[in-house]
Amino acid sequence: MNGLIQDLRYAVRQLLKSPGFAITAVLSLTLGIGATTAIFSVVYSILLDPYPYRDADRMVHVELRDKSARGPLLFVNGLEYEELRHASSVDDVFLQNQQTQTLTGGQFPISVNVGQYSPNLFAYMGVPPMLGRGFSQADAPGGKGSPVALLSYLFWQKQFAGNRNVVGQTIELSHTLYTVIGVTPPRFTWGDSDVYVPAMPSADPHDYWMAFIKLKPGVKHAAAGAELQVLVDRFTHSDPKDFRRDRLVAIVTLNEEVLGRFSGTLVLLFVAVIALLVIGCANVSILLLARGIARQHELAVRASIGASRTRLIRQLLTESVLLSVVGAALGVLAAYRGVGTLSAMLPLYSFPHEAAIRVNGTVLVFSAVLSVVTGILFGISPAWQLSHPPINELIQANSTRVSSSARSRNTHRLLIAGQVSLTLLLMAGAGAATKAFLALTHTPLGFDPDHVFALRTVLPKGANTTWQARLNDNELIRRTISEVPGITAATVSTSWFPPFGGFDAKIELRGKPTLTGAEAILALVSPKEFETLRIPLLTGRVFDDAELNRAAHVALVNQAFVKQFLPEGSPIGQSVRSPMLKVEQPDLLLAQAPDDWLEIIGVVADARDDGLDHPVKPAVFLPYSFVLPPDVALLVRSGGSPDAAIQAAKLRLRELNPELVVSQDRTLAWWLETQGWGQGRFIATLFSLFALLALALAAAGLYSVVSFSVTQRTQEVGIRMALGAPRANILRLVIRSTVVMLGAGVAVGLLLSLALDHIVRAWAGGGSPRDPLTLLLSALTLVTVATIACVVPAWRAATVDPVVALRYE
Repeated sequence: MNGLIQDLRYAVRQLLKSPGFAITAVLSLTLGIGATTAIFSVVYSILLDPYPYRDADRMVHVELRDKSARGPLLFVNGLEYEELRHASSVDDVFLQNQQTQTLTGGQFPISVNVGQYSPNLFAYMGVPPMLGRGFSQADAPGGKGSPVALLSYLFWQKQFAGNRNVVGQTIELSHTLYTVIGVTPPRFTWGDSDVYVPAMPSADPHDYWMAFIKLKPGVKHAAAGAELQVLVDRFTHSDPKDFRRDRLVAIVTLNEEVLGRFSGTLVLLFVAVIALLVIGCANVSILLLARGIARQHELAVRASIGASRTRLIRQLLTESVLLSVVGAALGVLAAYRGVGTLSAMLPLYSFPHEAAIRVNGTVLVFSAVLSVVTGILFGISPAWQLSHPPINELIQANSTRVSSSARSRNTHRLLIAGQVSLTLLLMAGAGAATKAFLALTHTPLGFDPDHVFALRTVLPKGANTTWQARLNDNELIRRTISEVPGITAATVSTSWFPPFGGFDAKIELRGKPTLTGAEAILALVSPKEFETLRIPLLTGRVFDDAELNRAAHVALVNQAFVKQFLPEGSPIGQSVRSPMLKVEQPDLLLAQAPDDWLEIIGVVADARDDGLDHPVKPAVFLPYSFVLPPDVALLVRSGGSPDAAIQAAKLRLRELNPELVVSQDRTLAWWLETQGWGQGRFIATLFSLFALLALALAAAGLYSVVSFSVTQRTQEVGIRMALGAPRANILRLVIRSTVVMLGAGVAVGLLLSLALDHIVRAWAGGGSPRDPLTLLLSALTLVTVATIACVVPAWRAATVDPVVALRYE
């Protein structure tokens, strides 16, 4: 222990004697370890420990996939729920039904996201409430108790200011009183519900709720999927209109469902930041080796008086680990702020809301281990080379300055080449991600999102129980909003939200009996849809208000529909229908014969309807009056500021009916920024940041090597200049020594970029680092910066006074 303390004291003294060296080394490590710690905090919180639930690894989502390997989650009715619970591979099941209700009883009604859950929710999750108790069987519908509810942590903080006496109080949801029995923990955010209430599906066989399954220990996903496939097929065999029919069951983990491809993106970012750390460590290794060569006299003296090679290695490693620990400490401090910035940059809805992204104990242990490991890794090579100095040669020398060996020069070159190759790889990846992001932002949408906002309002519960009454209310709300000053158009858009999708359904075409398995998006809209979004009508006409009010069997289709299903002849006058329009669910009101034939009366231009990275799907536009849900979804165009128009529309709705509550009010630009471009921006920003840091570190490393080389050759430069060598020759002499390692690094970097193209393309937003322009610009930028880093010390050498150079020690 005394020896270790002695080594630490000596290491501190040595570092204080060379503050420039210490600051440069610590800064390199702070950048590398700080960035790595911040990214690891995100990776750990999202990929490794995202959920607070017990046995989260056995909790799965059941997807019902179509031919494109996409589809909804499993929904079941009450009878099917009982069958599902008794499946041999299933340990437990709970049901969920999301509703938007109104918090009444206050000065103004407030929109509340109410989650109806089967009473076993908290037993399934294995997470007790933070306050109060969870659901019991007595709380279930039909039990003896009065209606009860649990509040989410955020809702409790927002509406009740964190009052711990809230348990036992009552809240009023859509004029029904509920007794608050508890508050969920902060990380319990399942369903993003504000209020959790116990409930069960009704006896109606079309009352479908979402089912979530926990598998028994040891059950494989493939085996569970095979068993559930048999169940789903049995559920749907007697009803050809069942939306779950002809779907393939797929079992996925919670993170696979939520993250999708974003999990691979996070792993790739972690690999990229490790590359940045390696570049930083190479920098410090270069500095240590250069500084160690200058200390060879000191090391030779220590060896001559009895210091063993192991003792010298221990001393040198102590200095490198001390540097690493200081860099890690500063890096962790930087990571605390950086994690908050990263969390704010993460795209919305791209990661589990339960994830607690912060620098926690595990991350601190990771940083501590990382500091020791990196200290040893970047210190071991210099320590090994410097621990066996040529004692006789050094002690007999009449100068304290010694030249570096061929081995140390080769180590310098290898480290610089490695830095350059990794930097070029990061720059190519950043270029590919940025190019993909820019391409995404310039994707033709087929509609004009500027000055358009989405508005969703909840109708008072039980206010309209007939189809005509609900349609009248819908139209009254639409007309009221369209008459607000500053608003130029408003349309009801029940099942279509461009560019992100709509209601996928099976369709049939009259006269084409052989057409099987055809699907299209069914867009339930009002006649103003195309005017509001500025989608051109190519041929035919748009249905009018009279046809909307009587739910006339007419429809428009898009170009993709015509191209795929009606490529020959005119589509006008053709007929299409979908059996899935007869959606028999308790909260939906249907027009007469919604599944009957629809006459195609017009064709509109294509507009993105399946995300920005998929081609446009065939779409059928029909009057929204065919299917009326209990809430109204509108798209509204304003002539001026959308934010001002939103506030004016909400005020007008409150004047129309104080119980009308707006549950959603975002502009389409906001949806595009977050849902459409969010992941691409996040990837491009981080890759670009890592590439800039890597470029700065590589330039610093190259500058250090050239500066050290110039210092070592000062007398040689003085002799050459005294003999008449021009400055250009001196510059050439210095720069020539770096050309080989720079060229080798660029060549290896190009090869790595080409070899890893498929990985970067898959997880970095679709951009390819193999793109010639991207590679050329990355290489040119790197070579330019490297040249500047070489020229500065080379110019200093070329301008030195020969007399001073000849006297240099």
